[in-house]
Amino acid sequence: MKIVKTLAGGLAALLLAGSAVAPVQADAQDLSSQINNQVNSAVNEANRAVADAANQANAEWNKFVQMANESLPNGSSLPRNPFPAPQVAPVPAPAPGPAAVGPWSPQAPAPVANGTNGEIHAAGRSYLIWVPRNYNPSKPTPVMVGYSAYQDSTENFRNYSRLRESSVGRDAIIVYPRAIGASWEGSPTAATRPGQDIAYVRAMINDVQRYYNIDRRRIFATGMSTGGGMAAVSACHMADLFAGVAGVSGAYYAPVNQGCQNIPIAFMALHGTNDTLTPYHGTIRRGQRVLPVPELFGSYAARNGCGPGLDRAPLPNATRVSARGCRKGVEVIQVHGSNHFWWYSPSAADEMWAFLMRNPK
Repeated sequence: MKIVKTLAGGLAALLLAGSAVAPVQADAQDLSSQINNQVNSAVNEANRAVADAANQANAEWNKFVQMANESLPNGSSLPRNPFPAPQVAPVPAPAPGPAAVGPWSPQAPAPVANGTNGEIHAAGRSYLIWVPRNYNPSKPTPVMVGYSAYQDSTENFRNYSRLRESSVGRDAIIVYPRAIGASWEGSPTAATRPGQDIAYVRAMINDVQRYYNIDRRRIFATGMSTGGGMAAVSACHMADLFAGVAGVSGAYYAPVNQGCQNIPIAFMALHGTNDTLTPYHGTIRRGQRVLPVPELFGSYAARNGCGPGLDRAPLPNATRVSARGCRKGVEVIQVHGSNHFWWYSPSAADEMWAFLMRNPK
């Protein structure tokens, strides 16, 4: 009888120890990572208690077995150690959270020095780049993307646009992606598939950030003619990336303003009122509709939540027309009596830069 009581006491100790561990496991799953070490310690102590209880129960049982086996017939016996210590898994450490966002650091040495031009190959294509003289890697720097015109070279656009020589080149890193087939998507002359140029521009910006500390709130785009159309494509489909765009004598074929993201973005058009290639009031060209500049202006005014009314201000040989009450600016500079050009008076580069820098993300 004493042996049975002792055995029962050992079994009770084992069951109580086992039941004490379960809440610890359940509670540990709900605890935050900040107290995970304390929980693990508690669980380990409980595990040791369970093992001790099992060992105690086994010891009591084995005493009973030794006495009982002496009275059993030959060939018969009771088993030893019937209560293996329960295996309780330790509480796993919580999955690490997202890494803290720290200051920018380069992933590779800068390939182009301050105040110089260069060319960088990335994602199967290449882009020209200008780094401003006062670039400081400790400070985020704006970026301007420049798209060349149809059948024009990237180098020629870089030279005649004079972006480098203007306030743009003083303040910003300028990148000029090379076009495939000397054209851009959105135009009937495009050699690329829909989305192909967009994907490259995104990859290009990420590549620039590998070398230079860029200001993600101030990424802008401009372009001449079909390049102006690509600037509109950037505003339409990459408003999550770009803060604003400015097209010069833009070839705004209808596809450049279709299926746009519903994100406000600053938009400027500089256009000659006597443009015979992409007329100010629109046309049909290459079998595609070229949007009238006022229509494009109106679509961005609606997208940017502008109010009623327009403001007009005189410029040399031109008039600035601005929408009112917009979440992001919408402007047109009408160059009086002018054709399909990139202008120096008024300075297309300086005018667009003043407008764009007032409209960060």
